[in-house]
Amino acid sequence: MEYFAMIGLLFAPVICLLCTGWFFVRWKNEHENEALAQKNRKICRAFLIATVVSLVVFGGLHLMFPITL
Repeated sequence: MEYFAMIGLLFAPVICLLCTGWFFVRWKNEHENEALAQKNRKICRAFLIATVVSLVVFGGLHLMFPITL
């Protein structure tokens, strides 16, 4: 379980931040279609919230199950 927590703590927030950045750029560069821009804005916010949640969950798991050598 400790390896699962460490891998999740390393990769889940990074992937969520990459997706947040992707949809942020799509949101800011969409000038013609306002509905699509608002959809990208909502997705961007959802990934930002998912980043915080994944940090809390995997950080808690890492504190509960530290790697011992």
